[in-house]
Amino acid sequence: MSIVADSNVTIAHLGIVSGIIDKLGICEYIDRFIPKKRSHIVTHGQAVKALLLNCLGFTERRLYLMPEYFDDVATERLIGEEIEAKHLNQYLFGETLDAIAAAGPTELFTGIILEILDNLLHGVLRLHYDTTTISVTGEYDEELNTRLIKLVRGHSKDHRNDLKQLVLCLVTDQRGIPVFMEPLSGNASDKKTLIRTIQEVRKNFNTDQKVYHMADSALYAAKMVQDLGSHCYWITHVPETIKEVKTILKSDVEWIPCSDARYKYAAFDSKYGGIDQKWFLFHSEERHKASIKHDIEKIEDKLEKSQTALNKSLVNGFACENDARLAVERWMSKHKRYILSDIEITCDNKKPSGKVGRPKKGEVLEKWYSVSCKLTLNQEVIQKEQAMMGRFILASNDTTVDPNTCLEYYKEQNAVERGFRFIKGNSFHASEVYLENSNRVAALSMIMVLCLLVYSFTEWVVRETLKIEKKQIRDQKGKPTQRPSAKWLFFMFRRVRQIKEIDNSIIIVRILNFTDELRDIVRLIGPHVEKYYA
Repeated sequence: MSIVADSNVTIAHLGIVSGIIDKLGICEYIDRFIPKKRSHIVTHGQAVKALLLNCLGFTERRLYLMPEYFDDVATERLIGEEIEAKHLNQYLFGETLDAIAAAGPTELFTGIILEILDNLLHGVLRLHYDTTTISVTGEYDEELNTRLIKLVRGHSKDHRNDLKQLVLCLVTDQRGIPVFMEPLSGNASDKKTLIRTIQEVRKNFNTDQKVYHMADSALYAAKMVQDLGSHCYWITHVPETIKEVKTILKSDVEWIPCSDARYKYAAFDSKYGGIDQKWFLFHSEERHKASIKHDIEKIEDKLEKSQTALNKSLVNGFACENDARLAVERWMSKHKRYILSDIEITCDNKKPSGKVGRPKKGEVLEKWYSVSCKLTLNQEVIQKEQAMMGRFILASNDTTVDPNTCLEYYKEQNAVERGFRFIKGNSFHASEVYLENSNRVAALSMIMVLCLLVYSFTEWVVRETLKIEKKQIRDQKGKPTQRPSAKWLFFMFRRVRQIKEIDNSIIIVRILNFTDELRDIVRLIGPHVEKYYA
C-alpha cells in the first residue's frame, strides 16, 4: 500500500465550516440568484464557499493569497468534485465579487437570511443595530458609473482619519447572528442610516412575533422617535445632551433594586417626540466605582489643562476692570469644578490697538486691564458629580416592558459589537484586502458578514444542542462546558487531515487524527457536517 502523491491535505475545522454553509443553503441560493451561464468549473456559490473557507481558516494569511492557501486543503471534499487549488485564483474571485456587486450585496445577503428565517425565530426577537468603519489602503478605480459606495474619508471609528473608508451597517439578533448588512459610503451618517435600516428590516421580517429594535444613543432623536411611531418597539440609550435627561441624572430618586444585584433603577414616564415612553434611570455600582476611579486619576491633569485654558482666554487683556471680572465669571460659570484663588487685576498703560513702538511725547495712552488667578478644586461640586456617576437612562416605547427586561435586552447590544470585533480581529484578514474598485470592496463586505453568519450560527447550534441533550465538551482549560466558542471548536480540529492510499489499484481515502472526541462533536452538529469527515 502506498500514499498517492500530494494527497496528504488538511480538512481541520473546514469540514464544520463547509457543513454549516451547506445547512444555511448559501451556495445554492447564490447560484440561483447569480448563476453562471457560460461553461465553468467553479460556480459563484462554490467561489463564495472558497472565500469563506479562506476567511475562516484562521491561518493569519491575507485573503489575496488564494491558490497558495488551497494547495494544502482538501478542495474536492470541501468545495466540489474536480475543483483544484489552481482553479481558485484571483480572476475567479474577481468575477464573483463583480457578480455580487451587480446583484447587490445587501439584496443577496437578505435573500440568504430570509431562506433560513424559520431557524432564527425563537421567542422574542431582539435586533441590535450598529455601524462601524473599515479603512482601506491604496488607490481604487472609481471610474464606474454604477458605484455602490464611495471610498472617502469620514469620521473613523478606528481613529484612522488619514485613510479612506467604507461604513458597514450591521444588524444581529440577540445571539450575535447577523440578519442584515449594508455597505455604505465612508461619510454616511449614523443617524440617517439607523432609522432607514430599521424600516428596511421591518419590511423584510414579516413576523407575528414581538420584535425589539435596539441601538445606541445615535437612534434617539425626536424625529426618529416620531418616524418609528408606537408599533415598532425599540429600546435605546438616551443621550445626556437632552435637557430632561440632565435633570433626571442629577435628581435624588428612590431607588428600587434590580433582579441583577449590580443595578438599581427608578422609572419615569415620558412623551419625548410626542410618543408615550418608559424611561428607566439605572445606577450601575460597577460603573459607578470605575468612573470615580478614572475621574480621580485624571483630576490633577484636568486641573492643569483648565488653568492653561483660563490663562489663554485672559491673555489679551480688557478695556476696563468690569470686563475683566465678567470674563472670569463667564469662564467659571461653565467650569463649576473649580474655585478661584489669588485673583489679581492690574492696570497698565499701552498704545492704542494696532500701534507699535515707544510712545511719543504727549501721546494719549489707553488703560488696559490684565487678570492673573489660580484655580483650585471645588471638592463639594466634585463629590456631588461623583455621586451621580454610573447612571444612565434607557428608553422604550413599549410602555409595558419592565425595567429588568429592558436592561437585559439592551445589554445584549454587545452582540453586534462582538461581530465587529470578529470582522476586524487579527485572525481575520478580510478587512485588510486591497481590491481594484469600490464595488468589489462592497461585495467583500458581504463575504465578511457571511463569515460572521457561519461562525455565530455554528456556535449557536453547538451550544443549543449541548443544552438540549444535556451534554458537555471540554473547554480550553480542560473543564466541561456547554458554551464552547466556535474558535475553540475549530482549534480542536486543527490536526485532522486526509490522505489517499493505493491498495491493489484501489484508492482508499483515510481521515487522520479524527478522534472519538471530535467524532462526538461532529455528530452533535449534524449530518451536514458529518459527511465531510466520513
